[in-house]
Amino acid sequence: MIINKKILGELDKAYATTIMNINGETKYLVATEGNGPCMMYDEASQIGSPVWDGPGGTMNIVPIPGRKNEFIATQDFTPTFQAKDSKIVYAKCDSNSKWTIHPIMAIPYLHRFDIFTLNNKLFFIGATLCEDKEYKDDWSKPGKVYVGEIPMEICKPFKLKAILQDITKNHGFCRGKWKNRNAYLISGSEGVFVLYLPENDSEEWEVEQILNHEVSDIAVCDIDTDGVMELAAIEPFHGSRGIIYKYIDDRLVSIHEHEYEFGHVVWGGKILNKPSFIIGGRKGNRELNCFQIDDTSRKIKHFTIDNKGGPSNIAVLNKTNTDVILAANREIGEIAVYELIESPEA
Repeated sequence: MIINKKILGELDKAYATTIMNINGETKYLVATEGNGPCMMYDEASQIGSPVWDGPGGTMNIVPIPGRKNEFIATQDFTPTFQAKDSKIVYAKCDSNSKWTIHPIMAIPYLHRFDIFTLNNKLFFIGATLCEDKEYKDDWSKPGKVYVGEIPMEICKPFKLKAILQDITKNHGFCRGKWKNRNAYLISGSEGVFVLYLPENDSEEWEVEQILNHEVSDIAVCDIDTDGVMELAAIEPFHGSRGIIYKYIDDRLVSIHEHEYEFGHVVWGGKILNKPSFIIGGRKGNRELNCFQIDDTSRKIKHFTIDNKGGPSNIAVLNKTNTDVILAANREIGEIAVYELIESPEA
């Protein structure tokens, strides 16, 4: 494995990441969770330009399915324990690469969200870290998961319905397949919950609890290609262990653990066409590791992508012969891309 790291720029408290196509070109977007900009970098030239200069407090940047040059993002989630004024905004880029930003509505403490389509309609699903806080470590008002249909005129507010409630330290959020069904996985102090997408928007969401202890961040991937998804998790909240779970005798069993300090990144998918989990920690040795099944031993092995970054979030772009990881290395204020290339065989 050859890993080439390139530093695109500096950004204090770099946090939210996405990779999307803008006017026919691949762009890397990273925004700060502090006070400051959202930056866009061109894949080819690596030249950066601001999407906005502020206010910051951006937890997520989510491209809108089926629409070009458009995304929804959070702003004003700052500081994290006083984020009553956090909101979602609609961003659109024109053919001259000029951005317009429109506020949609406030959603206090919105920590993670996604956009999905159902019956040719756009829907928002979002998880709040909590519903309110009096001070930093106040977790007395647990978070919720909300769903709402996004109107055709995207910058208009829309109604939200809570489909899961009372999730303390509501932090983990993952879209994927579970039991061969489209689902979102949510985690917090109470455990991990699977929210299965209904077939019609008028139907209720089915909820299943699959773990009942505190979990921070989560991802899914069929890492051993047996047709059943494995679950990767950081435990406990912002925790010290990266754990990979597998269903054995109808229960989730830990099959691999790795120590971290302030674990924060968990991603599941394919790296160089091989099922992989990527797990990273923000402090300590600030590792970002890729976990895969060894073809010979059939045991989990890992390689280190970086041990100096301290990423808050990553985005992955699978290309023809290489893959790219965009990392918001928050702890050192760095925006980086890692190009992964398979080593030529001897």
